[in-house]
Amino acid sequence: MATAPGWIRQFHKSRGGAPLVICPHAGGGASTYRPFSTRLRDDFDVVVLQYPGRQDRARETPLETLPEIAAGAFEEFARSPYNRGEPVTVFGHSMGSIVAFEFTRLAEAAGVPVRLLGVSGAVPPSRVAELPPHPTEDEQLLDHVSGLQGTGSDVLGNRELMRMALPALKADYAAFDRYSCPADVQVRAAIHAMGGSDDEYVTMGDLYGWQRHTSADLRVDMFDGGHFYLHDQVDGIAELLVAEREVAA
Repeated sequence: MATAPGWIRQFHKSRGGAPLVICPHAGGGASTYRPFSTRLRDDFDVVVLQYPGRQDRARETPLETLPEIAAGAFEEFARSPYNRGEPVTVFGHSMGSIVAFEFTRLAEAAGVPVRLLGVSGAVPPSRVAELPPHPTEDEQLLDHVSGLQGTGSDVLGNRELMRMALPALKADYAAFDRYSCPADVQVRAAIHAMGGSDDEYVTMGDLYGWQRHTSADLRVDMFDGGHFYLHDQVDGIAELLVAEREVAA
């Protein structure tokens, strides 16, 4: 019997460094973050999560809640060779930032040290429940995705390709829309919040709102671009993550 693909993807063998766990955005597959692995392979042991319901896990049913996604990912990470007792950096974009936050909560509860939680293009966890729900009708949802600025991705810019990704995207948005988190829930890890200067969905104020969710420090940085600015800012984000690692070392 074939073994299920599982949660963790590594595109490049590590050349040294502590683990970096990357949590993709809604509807996103692990391969979207291959450029980050390429750029950071000399500095981190980079792994990217693959959620059920996409790419090589397309036949699996997507999970219904973000805490379930984080729990499935952390369970596999905790027993993997990537969990070596070294401090972990966790990074997520958009919905992936909330998954990264929940992953960090689980890691800290299990005694796995988290050096830094990097969040990108995301409102703080306690604000998610205040947001209007995402569209559920196919064409409206495609319009919403097509309207995201600075996609930097041929897939996001191609309506027909995005139509193929609708089942995973719908499931992820539904999981995001049912998420809630009290304002007093905190992680011990420092948080580095990043965003696009032209993002119509996440403001600089939203990024500063992550302060309430850490008992440590918050740093905020803005880049040129829209909601998916990160595809054009791989080097800049990588430099910040490496700098944070060196300061904490």
